[in-house]
Amino acid sequence: MTHLRVAIGQLPVAVGDVAGNAERIAETMDWAEAHDVDVLVLPELVLTGYPVADLVLHREFVAEAEEATARLATRAGTTTTVLSTISRVAPRRSWDTVDRDVSISAVLLNRGEARGTYHKVLLPTYGLFDEGRNIAPGGEPGALWRLGDVVAGVSICEDLWSGDGPPEAQAAGGAQVLLVPNASPYHRSKREGREHLGSRVAWRNGVPLVYANLVGGQDDIVFDGSSMVLDGDGRLLYRAPAFVEDRAYVDVPLPAARAVTAPVRTVHTVPLRERPRAHTPACAEPLDELVEIWRALSLGTRDFARRNGHEQAVLGLSGGIDAALTAMLAADVLGPEHVLGVAMPGPETPEEELQDAHDVAVSLGIGFAVVPLDALMAGSDEALTTAVGQVERTDPEALEAGPRAARLRAAVLNAIGDAHGHLVLATANKTELSIGAATLRSDAVGGFAPLRDCSKTLLYRLAEHEEVAHGRIPDRVLHKRTSAQERLGATLPSYEVLDTIVQRYVQYGEGVEDLVAHGLDAEVVVDVLGRIDRAESARRTSPPGVTVSPRAFGTDRRMPITNGWRPSRRADSGAVDPDHPRFALDPETAEAPDR
Repeated sequence: MTHLRVAIGQLPVAVGDVAGNAERIAETMDWAEAHDVDVLVLPELVLTGYPVADLVLHREFVAEAEEATARLATRAGTTTTVLSTISRVAPRRSWDTVDRDVSISAVLLNRGEARGTYHKVLLPTYGLFDEGRNIAPGGEPGALWRLGDVVAGVSICEDLWSGDGPPEAQAAGGAQVLLVPNASPYHRSKREGREHLGSRVAWRNGVPLVYANLVGGQDDIVFDGSSMVLDGDGRLLYRAPAFVEDRAYVDVPLPAARAVTAPVRTVHTVPLRERPRAHTPACAEPLDELVEIWRALSLGTRDFARRNGHEQAVLGLSGGIDAALTAMLAADVLGPEHVLGVAMPGPETPEEELQDAHDVAVSLGIGFAVVPLDALMAGSDEALTTAVGQVERTDPEALEAGPRAARLRAAVLNAIGDAHGHLVLATANKTELSIGAATLRSDAVGGFAPLRDCSKTLLYRLAEHEEVAHGRIPDRVLHKRTSAQERLGATLPSYEVLDTIVQRYVQYGEGVEDLVAHGLDAEVVVDVLGRIDRAESARRTSPPGVTVSPRAFGTDRRMPITNGWRPSRRADSGAVDPDHPRFALDPETAEAPDR
């Protein structure tokens, strides 16, 4: 049987760092050449980073990418490199858009030249994707490439996700292998979904599929890698490890040559190398779900900090579970010696809370400082009372200590961050962001919020997972009543019920009637949904964080701040029935509703 030696370069690249990315690409090209690889497949937009967003509107940036592509082409040898980048194409005019003249492309490099270019056809415009806004779609879904004895199809990411897209056209036209650069972001269960999709495409078309994915963090997105190679029966030949850089080559068995009925461009005519035995590296084992989530959080936080010039981090350490996990995450990715936890007790802060914060810092080995707010509050009280009292119809006595303390804590952390160049980490979680319990004046202060997309119930599971936490969080912190429960406990359900409502409303779009059908009390549901909608403004101004769910607040869910619509209140009220057959009490395992 004929085998094609295919290499995957699962590379960590940074958006906009064309020179740095090109250096990694060149090293990988040299590595592939040294291992007698026939074709090297690199991830989507490996040269520019993904997503490029409005960078494509800057002509200088596009020109820099094109110049780097030309330089990489000159060092290409007998190995064909499938390099994904941006390319300027003929303008496409539309009545409602400016000209879009840049495409996401795959350029085939061989023997010192760029031998041809494939332009991505299907452009995603859902969730966090917005490619249709300023990217020009390609117009040749069935184009094929001749690599010596082999006819190959090249598609890019979204092209694969349609049941009748470019891979189908290429296979029908005579392709013997499908080469697919990807920039597929991580969320829970995404790897399984990709492997299922890839297996179906390979099996349906009877041709092997090579799937090269990015790895690394980019703002609120994390790419997990998990690249794969499947044979023509849809069986997994190779899976790359998740969340790390990887280079591997696989000898892929090819089906017999087919009748070619689509246009074919020749990359080279050199026959495939003869090899005495096929090489197939071992597949990386899938990670435990909670370990996988923790590695996603770690990678996203590390890359955000370091790529934005931060080697040190500071956070408010209250002795609660959110702060403890944020500190643990920072210690893991930056090193405990580069993390400072700051306790800021106010006049009414219990002594045990300060002790818990100290114990967390000692357990993690991070720096610890105590900044009492008494003097700051005393100094600010007089100034605030005077300022507020100057406004007509305002009662200075109405100033509450809680919000003042929260604002002062934010000021302290920002002052430390500005003075020492530390990244201020917010400790907010998805549950409390959803209902407005986390605000810019308290635990949502900072430049990055690692746990922003983690529900409270998920945080407890992470903190109790031995492989994740290693027992580093003191038991009293794990089991104490949270500050949100102290403030809002009388008006909110348990976190298990609250997270179920948040997930089903935000992720699946369920309404009051749907949620009541799951056994939830209508009055509770209406109250929680109202809180979610009213908190949109606060969320919009909160810092970015790592996305781990299929639908996160932010670019995934774009709701208007000024919004007169509210979920239906027509459902009859009823008590929560835990035995209701449709009530999923565990919000982290609740499945999507039938559609």
